[in-house]
Amino acid sequence: MHKKLLINKKPAYYRGQLLLEDDFIAEQRYHANARYRHSLNLHGWGVVRGLEVRHAGTNEIVVSPGFAIDGRGHEIELVQEEKIEVPSNSANATLMASLVYDEDDTPAAGDSERRTRKCYAVLALTVGVAEAAVVLASVELDEHSHVTAHGIRTTNRRNLKTPLSPGCVTARALDPHLRTGWLRMPFRPTAWPSDEEDAPPPFRVGPTEARSHRKIKDEPNLNGAGGTMAISLAPGVTRVLKLRVAGAENEGRLRVELYIGGWDAKNRKHVANVVLDAEVKGGPYDETWDVSKGDIHLETSTLSVAIRADGYARVSLVAVEVTCDPALLQVAPVIG
Repeated sequence: MHKKLLINKKPAYYRGQLLLEDDFIAEQRYHANARYRHSLNLHGWGVVRGLEVRHAGTNEIVVSPGFAIDGRGHEIELVQEEKIEVPSNSANATLMASLVYDEDDTPAAGDSERRTRKCYAVLALTVGVAEAAVVLASVELDEHSHVTAHGIRTTNRRNLKTPLSPGCVTARALDPHLRTGWLRMPFRPTAWPSDEEDAPPPFRVGPTEARSHRKIKDEPNLNGAGGTMAISLAPGVTRVLKLRVAGAENEGRLRVELYIGGWDAKNRKHVANVVLDAEVKGGPYDETWDVSKGDIHLETSTLSVAIRADGYARVSLVAVEVTCDPALLQVAPVIG
């Protein structure tokens, strides 16, 4: 089954054909319309560069050189600065400074220009805006129909923003520093479940760090501290690459575990995988570990960290390096 749809027509030539002016006009129109469609569909319309509107006196504004594409896909360039007079009968009005393309309907009548059709950039300062015109700025006039520098506003200015088709920007298209980055946070742990055997005391949690208690119920704390914390993953993260933990004091040993948890949708069961189990010895510390099995399922994986200290310790930073680049996946996610 095939369905052929007519989308356009273009001139076709053959040997011995008599060409008249309509044939050449049709040829020009075909290529011009193709360019207009290209501009609108691949780039959009609005100000590309320049065309700034400035105050030039009580009765004038000035528009700087620049380039724009209007709402019909016409390319418009101002090669030099241009001034526009403010209408004298527009007291307290809000006028729109705009730019649009225009051209002669018929070629010029004079012998020297009869083979040309003039094209224009039309600058306007009016209450309304012509169809397909590019708005450059709004201009508020005072009771004397004068304009001031504070009366020129760019809130309604239309700047060209290139549209992107869905799926055209993948992780590979991003700059490297956008493909991989660090999620960093203070350690704000939840206490270990009290009914768990050998559950450590909770950390004392402050706004920037977590510390073991020196005393519990006026007695020296000999059991350190422990806690767990969920790590929120940004949308699109496909892998955890590294874990970093740092703190100013550690009087004993610190055990750090990183978990990838969540849900196995296919088998309908809970997931709890320890992907890192490391130990930090005493003293100030700043440790970074590679995570060898850090693949993240985009819908069902979660991430958390557990830290246990067997003496007094302070934790200032927990950070994970993550990526949204699927090329860095070592094993494709299978959960779900």
